[in-house]
Amino acid sequence: MSSRDRKSFEVPGASPATLPLRPHVLFFLTYNALYLVPLLLAFFLGYDQGGIGDVLGISGATILEICLAYLSGMVAFVVGAYSPDFFSWTMRAHSRPTPPICWLRIGAAEKIAILILCLVFVVSKISLVPLGVYHDYAFDTGSMVGGRWSYSMVCSEAMILAGIAALFTKGRHSLRNFVMISALNGINLLHGTRIFFISSIMVLALYGYVRGKVTLKRAILYGPLAFAMVLLLAYIVFLSRSHVSTTGAFSPAALVSPVIYESVLSQASLIGLLGPSPAWETFGHPLRFLLDIILFTVPRPMLPDKDSLLYIGRFYYLSPYGAFNGYAQGLIYFGFLFPLFYFLLGLTGSYLYKKSQLSPWWLVLYIFFTADFLLHIMRDGYIVPLKMLINTAECILILIFWRNVVNACTPNEPLGSEAKLSN
Repeated sequence: MSSRDRKSFEVPGASPATLPLRPHVLFFLTYNALYLVPLLLAFFLGYDQGGIGDVLGISGATILEICLAYLSGMVAFVVGAYSPDFFSWTMRAHSRPTPPICWLRIGAAEKIAILILCLVFVVSKISLVPLGVYHDYAFDTGSMVGGRWSYSMVCSEAMILAGIAALFTKGRHSLRNFVMISALNGINLLHGTRIFFISSIMVLALYGYVRGKVTLKRAILYGPLAFAMVLLLAYIVFLSRSHVSTTGAFSPAALVSPVIYESVLSQASLIGLLGPSPAWETFGHPLRFLLDIILFTVPRPMLPDKDSLLYIGRFYYLSPYGAFNGYAQGLIYFGFLFPLFYFLLGLTGSYLYKKSQLSPWWLVLYIFFTADFLLHIMRDGYIVPLKMLINTAECILILIFWRNVVNACTPNEPLGSEAKLSN
């Protein structure tokens, strides 16, 4: 991209050189803290509401092993994220000034694509009505399987991508458009799926961080209030979908229950894996990991029973509550070598970060990687998030092609070098 083209997509206050930590590093560490800290507090304080005490009926040695797993993953990720800078420094490479981030410019092609996606998304949610997911939690109804549910989740992830494209753009009303798309995606809350709402919050937080609006001082001042508001909304959704009595529902222990449940229950797989009878092997099964990725990315119409063919499916009994902790899958697939996976994740994040300074489409992919993909890695393991990332890259390529087609039909609107994914 030429310097003239670049200036038309730069946003003041978005220079990577001014950020204290690279976004993917900061957010990965944040996700680890959000899942590990509530688990530790619940364990040491003896939190037992909602049967959590049964899940946490483990030894201190198991808690120590969980902490070591988290520490190993975080250290490996940070080392991977900053290793390119280290090698550049040791090779005495001449450093160039860090260019600003290139933001997207929304045109007619993107607006049409987002409108079509919103309509398809609404149709996918209406199709779930016969399954009864809007009366109880989808997990409780046993409806979180099958093509209809999977298609709905794909559309929900695409809505996250649409929100990113609408927000990280140089133009007016970007925040308003993002809020509208995220509010529509909030339909997921009606069947108890909160992860997309949390991803939208993370996208907004990342937007504030790269714009220099969210600083450490402001995070300390306003962070607790924002967290409390999100927590209250999540709790209200929980109460409405669970049909439980509100007697004592607003006690301190009950108010923090959504965070505790999310942290502890999503890590039941890791707790069971590291329990008295460890279910992982020293070197894991990395070839099974590759095979599972291939099988899971095959379109469901071509392989309807692909879930039963997955190697990781043999361990679903460790996670009776739905989510499957990333570190648990790391131990299953790679054994004690699982930090290598997180090293590659950090390296990938830095690669996308550099590319985001060259093309706005790379920026969109980087934002999705940081705000959504890494969050799913913590909560859902490796297979599902990797498929989401692949689908997102495919959607971006399709959108680039669609933009070129629309622009070719309207020659008065320049194509712009931002339509190129590679530079």
